[in-house]
Amino acid sequence: MRCINCGRELPPDTIECPYCLKKDKQKTENKHERRKIFFTLGICALVLALIAAGLLLFMPRSTFQRELDKAGSSYSIAVLCEASPEEAGDEKYQLRLLDAVNDIEQRYNNQSCGYNQTVTALRQLHGVQNPIVRDRAEEVWVNVERMRLYQLINHNRSEEGLPELVWEANTAAAAESVAAEYSVSGLDYQDNMERLIQSMIPDAQEVSFTSLLNTINAQDALTQCRNYNDESGKHDLLEEIPYTQIGIGASYNAEHGLWSFFILLQP
Repeated sequence: MRCINCGRELPPDTIECPYCLKKDKQKTENKHERRKIFFTLGICALVLALIAAGLLLFMPRSTFQRELDKAGSSYSIAVLCEASPEEAGDEKYQLRLLDAVNDIEQRYNNQSCGYNQTVTALRQLHGVQNPIVRDRAEEVWVNVERMRLYQLINHNRSEEGLPELVWEANTAAAAESVAAEYSVSGLDYQDNMERLIQSMIPDAQEVSFTSLLNTINAQDALTQCRNYNDESGKHDLLEEIPYTQIGIGASYNAEHGLWSFFILLQP
């Protein structure tokens, strides 16, 4: 008599094939072994995940993060950024630093913080290794410097008994466009300057243009104005001129730490 499954010769009076029973038993044992292995691997993976989560949750915070949490003002945050520009560039601090930049801008506009402290804080935040924070800090810094030059020019004109120049939005926008072109093209900005001005000022023929390149800041730009004319020791901006409106654009060269200003005047 032979087994109908495996075809082996069976002993007399055999009800079930011992060979097939042994094979089925081995399969069952192997299946149980695989289940044990998978269960053990699953437990190990869960334990490792819990350990990793615990480390992330309870690991000591970095010195920068601890100091940032304790920082009492935007100016304190700026000081921390200057000390650790690379660590401050981590994206997890981005919103906090952007809030600091915006707060500094607001305080300066509200005249609750002076020029020197504002510029120092913006320079510190501008050094952060995060392009979004750096661009925002530079945007605010540009506005601070160009408005500072405007204030200095009018202050000097007032001391000379001359009428103040009025800030004009379209003129300022045209000056900003020229400054942006200079940032991209360098001295070749002059090739497109006339087109840029005409696109924003209807009567561009009556516009007077002055550039003050590679200055340390707005105060240094004013010094250039004073020394522009060797004979009088004064620039046209500081003398009686047939213009009443002004707009100023500014461009910052981060590599050399220098400012260039572009001044447009209109009757």
